[in-house]
Amino acid sequence: MDPIIKTILTFATGGAVWEGVKFFYPEIKRYFESKRLATNAFYKNLDPILKSASELYGKLESLAKEDFSTFTNPANSNSVDTIQNRKYVYYLFSQFWAQLEHLRLESQYTALSKIEKGNQLLRFIETFESRKFRILDRSMQRIIGECLITQKDQKFRVMTLNEFIIQFEDSNSNLHVRVQNLESILLSVTNKENRQKVLKFGVLVAALIDHFDPKYKTVRRREIYINKLTEKSKKSIRTLLVEHYLPFLTKTDRYYKK
Repeated sequence: MDPIIKTILTFATGGAVWEGVKFFYPEIKRYFESKRLATNAFYKNLDPILKSASELYGKLESLAKEDFSTFTNPANSNSVDTIQNRKYVYYLFSQFWAQLEHLRLESQYTALSKIEKGNQLLRFIETFESRKFRILDRSMQRIIGECLITQKDQKFRVMTLNEFIIQFEDSNSNLHVRVQNLESILLSVTNKENRQKVLKFGVLVAALIDHFDPKYKTVRRREIYINKLTEKSKKSIRTLLVEHYLPFLTKTDRYYKK
């Protein structure tokens, strides 16, 4: 081939490639930047979500073993220890919802879908708010979570237990009014449907821990209270939770089989 023609072709081809790179570069840059932001948001929020999940499930496991006597035993209903223990349970639920809301406020959720683990976390959040597995209406769970989030120096943080109790004990506070919705469910766990609703929510919390901390480096592994679940609840966990909402889960037998 004529050297001059070869030079022209090389120049033209190189120029075309360069023009293509210049055209697509902003999109490529945005793609990798969005993945970087998603990864940062995921790992920044995963640890506090896991820790709040562990605290909540640990308490639910304890309540299940005692058949929710903290909320059902009339003999102890007015004791100081029982009342304080109930408030602690309210806090653990509220803190968990707050950590999920904290994630939403920081990432608006949309960025998380850019990475596989982020997308899986979004699926968990959707399941926590689904009609079959939520404890309260979706908006109420979010509102309670938002009540615990404060802002300081342009940064969001979740209330401590002490801050929560101070506000909850103020009957005029917005937090007190909202958490009463949760309180009414827990005080009515003598009702079979309400009790199973709380227990199924707990299984979902345990599944979150198992999936994102499979080697339990951040939190401890706990057993599932299978014997406290009805056959209807176990079927719901198997067919809806495992097969429909969260099909990417592994070793799922432990959530519904002895």
